[in-house]
Amino acid sequence: MAYAPRKYLQLPLLRHNDRWLMRFRGKRVEFVDWDSARREAVLEAFEHSRNGTPTQVVCIDEQLAIEIVWTYGVDPDPALPDTARSRDSDNAAASGPQRTARMPAH
Repeated sequence: MAYAPRKYLQLPLLRHNDRWLMRFRGKRVEFVDWDSARREAVLEAFEHSRNGTPTQVVCIDEQLAIEIVWTYGVDPDPALPDTARSRDSDNAAASGPQRTARMPAH
């Protein structure tokens, strides 16, 4: 049996004038460094994916080259910020230990 390829909503990170721009779900955020931009984009995509729409983060540089940075369900889940982690651990205390994940290296 053949399966149709899974479709993902894409969250683009655009490089322009040595800054990284993210536009997603009505938000526009600018970052001065790649690590911050990638971390925030992956967290945003992860939260959006958990709400039902598989999402991937793509990087588009000034030459319009596209690179897939992170894909929900393919790459490891990102580590959640401390505030979300403590809230999740309160809700899941009875379900066992929390899973810790690292973002993929880039």
